[in-house]
Amino acid sequence: MHPGEVMKILQSKNRQLSDKNDEYLVLSQKRSEAERVYKVAYAQEMLRLKTDGTPVTIIRDVVSGNKAVADLKFGYEVAVAIEKACLESMKDLREAIGSARSILTWLREEKANP
Repeated sequence: MHPGEVMKILQSKNRQLSDKNDEYLVLSQKRSEAERVYKVAYAQEMLRLKTDGTPVTIIRDVVSGNKAVADLKFGYEVAVAIEKACLESMKDLREAIGSARSILTWLREEKANP
C-alpha cells in the first residue's frame, strides 16, 4: 500500500464522518421532536383520564395501552435506536481513520528507515 492510497482512504473516511455528523444532527432533531410529541400526548391522555374519573392506580397502564400513545412511543423508541446506530457508525469511522493514520505513520517510518 502506498501513502497516496492511504491518504485517499483518509480523505474518504473524513468525508463520510462529516456526512455522518450532519446526519446525526438531523436524527437528533427528529428524536427530540418524537420525544416531545409522545410526552405531550401521554400527558394529555393522563389528564383526560383523570378528568373522566379513572382510578389513579390504573391511569398509567391505561395511558400506556392507548394505541395512539403507544404508536407515538414506538416512533420515539425507533428514533432513539436510529440515532444510536448513527453514533456507532461515527465511532467506526473514527476507528478507521485512526487505523489509516497508523498505517500512514508506519509507511513513513518504513521509508525513513529502509
